[in-house]
Order: sequence, then C-alpha cells, then structure tokens
Amino acid sequence: MKSFLYAFATGLLLTATLTVQAQTAGSYLFNVSTAAEEIRTEVAANGAALKSLVVDYFIVGNPSPDVDGYVLATSTRQSLIETLHDDVVAAIGQATALDSYINPVNIQTWAAQIEGLGDEIIAESTNLRNQILAGDATLANATALAIRADLASQYDLARRITREATYYQQAQVAYDVRILLVDNAGNPVTGSTGLMGYYAYNEYTGAYVYPDYFNANEFSDIRGGTWTFGSYPGYFDGASSRRVTLRPALAGPDGFIPVELVYWSE
Repeated sequence: MKSFLYAFATGLLLTATLTVQAQTAGSYLFNVSTAAEEIRTEVAANGAALKSLVVDYFIVGNPSPDVDGYVLATSTRQSLIETLHDDVVAAIGQATALDSYINPVNIQTWAAQIEGLGDEIIAESTNLRNQILAGDATLANATALAIRADLASQYDLARRITREATYYQQAQVAYDVRILLVDNAGNPVTGSTGLMGYYAYNEYTGAYVYPDYFNANEFSDIRGGTWTFGSYPGYFDGASSRRVTLRPALAGPDGFIPVELVYWSE
C-alpha cells in the first residue's frame, strides 16, 4: 500500500513539474514577444526622428537642422534596442532549456542581426550629421536612405521574432486529432477505402506528421498551431484537405479533435 501511495504521489509530482515547465517556457516566450514588440516601437520612433530631420533639411530647406539632437536620440534608442536584444536572447535560451521542442536558432540569428544593424545605424547617423553640417546634400541623401533601409530591416526582423515566439507559445499545448471521413452531404463514410494514409502538415514549420502506427486515422500529441490535414489518394478515390488551427475548444468529450475530410470515389 505504501509503495502504491508513493508511486501515485511521485506521478502527481512529475505531472505537476511538467505543467510548471510548460507554463514557464510559455512565459519566457511571452517575454521574447514583448521585447520584440518593444524593439519595433523603438525602431519606429527612430524612423520618425529620421523623417523629421530629412523633411526639415531637404524639404523645408533648413540649413541648420537639429542634427545633434537626432544623433543623440538615435544613439539612445539603439542602445535600448541592444538591451532588448539581450532580453530576447536570454528569454529564448531559458525557454529552450525547459522545452526541447523549441529551436532558438532563428530568433537568436535575427536578434544578432538587429544588434548589428544598430551599430551601423549609429555610425551612419554620425556620418549624416557630418554631411549635413558640411552642406553635402548629395551624400546626406544617400546616407539617409541607407539608414531608412537599415531601420526597415530591424523592424522586419523584430516582427519575425514575434511571429516565431508566438508559434512556440501555441506549441506549448499538444493535441490528439482524429480524421473522420464524410460524404458531400456530411454523412459519415463507413467501411474500407482505397486511401493510402493521412498526413498533417505544419503551416509554420513545414514539417509533416503521420498517424499512430496502430491507429491509422489518429495523430497523438500534435503541437499547437495551424495544420493542414489531408490524405494520400488511392487509385480510384481520395479526400479533401482541411486547414485547422488547433485549440482546446475543438476537442470532443474523448479529448480528440475531430477533423472531417470529404471523401470521394470514382
């Protein structure tokens, strides 16, 4: 009896530990997304400052715009972006340590590129200041365009980080899925078919997952996200595919999410 109670308590502890780990990984991924969104905010503000300077100098024709104020603002914002970069790298590392399904390479690479662009933007902003003070409008215009391009790249990279972190947040929950065949009227298809099997295609990662060996129409522990479910046609029959974003509300009483495919045969 004691051994049973010990095993039962150990099982509960293990389950609780896994749950806490999943929640913690999700919280770190949330931190990644939050930091990436803050990067986008700072980049947008940096772009607005650049636009204000460009309008004042090139369009209004002010020969003495506030270039020192612009350089200081750029340096301050890019320094903050560098700090946010550190937050992203730390958080994705902590999330990965708790969930081996997470691949941190893309986020780490994009974060490093954001940091590198920040160094370029600071240097280019100093060049822009010097060119404007020297009255070299041609060089200043080319430099301003280069800064704008680098800011656009930073913004896009931060958006990619948010998207990737959001996917892994969804993937913190695993689901069981059962394929059901119906006819054009929605009636269940019974009996054997000539279909050669089923697949699930992850719309974000591009990975394919296949059913359990002993349950040809059931997928176990599919990570959350958007999937396309389909079948491999037979010689004279086939079935439609269906795109589904997995979520708890779709699960039936038995815990499986039913995915209906429309079956056809010649």
